[in-house]
Amino acid sequence: MYKCVPILPSRPNENTVYNGTDHTTRGKKTMNDKMKKPATMLALLSMVALTLSACGSGDKGNNAQPSASAPASAEASASGSASPEETKAPEAGSVKLKFYAQYSGVEIPVYDAAKEAMKQIMPEVDVEFEVAAQDDEQKIKTYAAAGSLPDIFFASSGLIETLKKADNLYVMDDVVKELNIESLLNESSKPMLWNKDGHSYSVPNVGQWAGVFYYNKDLFAEHNVKVPTNYDELLEAVKAFSAKDITPLALFAKEKWPGVLMLDMAVVGSAEQGGLKRLDNGEGDFSEEVYLKGAQKISELVKAGLLNKNAFNTTADDAAAQFKSGKAAMLLNGAWSMAFQYENLGDKLDILYNPLIDADKADQVQWNMSGGGFNQGFAVSKNSKNGEVAAKYAALFSIEFAKQRVIQLADPNSILVEKVVPTNGLNPVQQKYADDSANFKSMTTFAWGYENAKYKTSIEDNTQKLFAGQKPEDYIKDMTKALENARK
Repeated sequence: MYKCVPILPSRPNENTVYNGTDHTTRGKKTMNDKMKKPATMLALLSMVALTLSACGSGDKGNNAQPSASAPASAEASASGSASPEETKAPEAGSVKLKFYAQYSGVEIPVYDAAKEAMKQIMPEVDVEFEVAAQDDEQKIKTYAAAGSLPDIFFASSGLIETLKKADNLYVMDDVVKELNIESLLNESSKPMLWNKDGHSYSVPNVGQWAGVFYYNKDLFAEHNVKVPTNYDELLEAVKAFSAKDITPLALFAKEKWPGVLMLDMAVVGSAEQGGLKRLDNGEGDFSEEVYLKGAQKISELVKAGLLNKNAFNTTADDAAAQFKSGKAAMLLNGAWSMAFQYENLGDKLDILYNPLIDADKADQVQWNMSGGGFNQGFAVSKNSKNGEVAAKYAALFSIEFAKQRVIQLADPNSILVEKVVPTNGLNPVQQKYADDSANFKSMTTFAWGYENAKYKTSIEDNTQKLFAGQKPEDYIKDMTKALENARK
């Protein structure tokens, strides 16, 4: 089987990797000079289809160097003198791949449409989706420890760091270059393709989202509760709904990251722009007043009745159901959930970016966001029996997935150069987010974006205790010790 001639774009400047700090000007400069016409993607995918048909599905091992020129067999094929064995196209569905994916809810048609599109590009591949568990990546880590990672799987930047250290990841540099993936991404999304070590371990499939509070406008109006714009008003809203036996916040605390997100909001709301990510970066420590103040906010809200008694057994689906039914006034999640939540609540839905900000700092911190700040996409197991094919499929599937999120869900946060038109347009909440995002000054990261694994584990575990009623002073004491250990 002959190899294909690679397309080799230039590598990005590694210093441009987005780390969650100020990004007011991200993606603005030279955009007109670098944008490609929408036809570029179609042309490229057509070329890829032809290229992959020629390449077949042979795997030469992880990170095999692409050839610099076409071998003699390719020249023979071009001249029409190649043997039937050399030119025969791979049989459709002949390569079976396992794909661990967030295949649920409104994402199902996105995955299905992307899979269908990939049949035209790589017809020799057939993927079987396994629905990812809502467990803070514990199941996929268990697979990794057992040496049984699926061929392709969704990976956050935090998971990538963990699996990279264990040498479980297929390095996708050559595939990214060969398929010219960078040319398909807009300027603000290109840095997401590259890890801080200069390599690519996944191709991004969505843009970076802020964390948001979703709220039921009708519930607030019906019970004459003011929609909170700062921490003091949030505390009053929590007390008001709790007194009426309505859960103030549906927090799916069976996963640990939502609690960490809310604490991050509390810290950012007190004018620490770097939030909890700053500590992950090796800067500062928990002895600083802003972190104690953040913990005190959470503690006070919990005492006021913020959560229901089953919060720590509540999944994301459970929380969404509570919110939809009107049993909960608010829901904390990422902005990626806007389509799903609007499908559930319709025009009753609206969003708040950070109701935990200090009232006297509102103007200063209004557009400092919690969330975002991470790279994510579809990664490939280094031990896949079809590593090269899986890597090419994952890379192109990521692009198609991003496209289908716009088409199917009206995703207002596209990563693509191509101008994709949504089938039904943006819903009002998505339009609000799209308009407001131009004002965002900074983002921190979600917990899965923390790169210090010890820090990530300790802050997730200890923040659960804080939400369960631990005293703020004890929380700070425990986290101070944990941070010291994480930095050793």
